[in-house]
Amino acid sequence: MKVLIVKTSSLGDIIQSFNVLDYLHSRFKDIEIDWVCEKAHLSLVSTHPLINKAICFDMKTWKRNLLKKKTYKGFFSFRKILKKKKYDIVFDLQGNTKSGLVTLLSNSDIKVGFSKKCVREWPNLIATNKTIDIDQNINMRLQYLDVLRKYFSDNKDIFIKGCRLKISEDQKQTLEKILSCNIFSKYSKKVMVCPGAKWPNKQLSYETLLSFLRLVKENLDASFFLMWGNDLEKFVANKLNNEFKDSSKVIDKLSLPLWQNLMNDMDLVIAMDSSSLHLCGTIATPSFSVFGPTKVEVFKPIGDKHFAFQGKCPYDVIFKKQCPKLRTCPTGACIRYLKSEDIFETFFGFWNKIHKNTCV
Repeated sequence: MKVLIVKTSSLGDIIQSFNVLDYLHSRFKDIEIDWVCEKAHLSLVSTHPLINKAICFDMKTWKRNLLKKKTYKGFFSFRKILKKKKYDIVFDLQGNTKSGLVTLLSNSDIKVGFSKKCVREWPNLIATNKTIDIDQNINMRLQYLDVLRKYFSDNKDIFIKGCRLKISEDQKQTLEKILSCNIFSKYSKKVMVCPGAKWPNKQLSYETLLSFLRLVKENLDASFFLMWGNDLEKFVANKLNNEFKDSSKVIDKLSLPLWQNLMNDMDLVIAMDSSSLHLCGTIATPSFSVFGPTKVEVFKPIGDKHFAFQGKCPYDVIFKKQCPKLRTCPTGACIRYLKSEDIFETFFGFWNKIHKNTCV
C-alpha cells in the first residue's frame, strides 16, 4: 500500500501527528508512506525511520517570489513529483487551504480529510472526497489518529511506541561526547530542562523555574542539561547554568533528530507546552511539563510516564483547547504567577509514582 500524508506545518503539530506512522505500519505489513511538509521541517520529517520519502512544499518561498520564473519552476516541479506516484490513499491532516492545494494535486482516487464541522478552513473540503468527524476535545495526537482509525473502521486498542529519529555517524559522536561529560557522572539522574516556548505566556517566570529546579536537584540528586532554541532561551539557559555551576551544562543548539536522541538517554525531561515537549512524546523518556493558557488534556504527550501541572486562569477565562488571550494577556498569570512549591509537590508525587518510591 502507498500512502501520502499531507501535514505541512507547524513543527509541534507535525511531531504530534507522527503516531499515525506507528499505526499504519502496525496495520499494514508492506506499506510505503510519503509525507509532504514545508521546507523548514524537511530535515525532521526526512529523518523519521518510518517515512519513505519527505516531499518539500516550499510555499513560503513561492509566496515571497510570486512573479519570479524560479517560483513557477519550483511549483511545477513539486506538482510533477506528486503526479508521478499513484497513491492508494491520501490523508490530509492539516485541514487548511494550503494543504488542500497539495491534496488536490496528489495522484490518488481516495483523499481523506476533516469534515465540515472539524476542518480549519472550508476550501480544504474541495480537495477531499472522504471526510471524517473527530472529537476536538481529545488529545491532539488522538485527533490525528482518529481520522485514520475511523476511515479504516478500526476500533481495536493500539499501542504507539515511537522511535528514534535517524542521525549520522558524526551526530552519534557528538551525542557520545555530550553524554561523556564528567559533570553528569557525579549525579544520580540526568534531567533535560527545556524552559522555552513559542509564546512568553506559555513560560514560567525565571524565578519560579529556578526555585523549582533547586527543589528537583535537592530531592533527585539531579544534573541538568540546559537546552535552548533562540537567543533569549540561550540567555535563560546560561543564567541557570551560573546558578547550578558544577551540576549543569548549556548544550549547544542541536538539530531536532540529535536533540530527540539525546532526550532518549535522559531520566527525565522538564518542559513547557512546546515543540521540545512534543518531541519527548515520541520516545520512552518520562516528561513533566507546566501548562497555563493551553489544555493539558489536549496537548500533553499520551501515557502515564508524561505528567503535567495545569495553571488556572485568575480571570475566569474558559476555553476548551487554547486561551483566546494566549498572545495578548498582559500578565500571563495562569503560568507566570505559579508558585514553585505547588509545582514541585505535584511533580514529586508523579516522580514517586513512576519510580515506586525509589527516588533519592
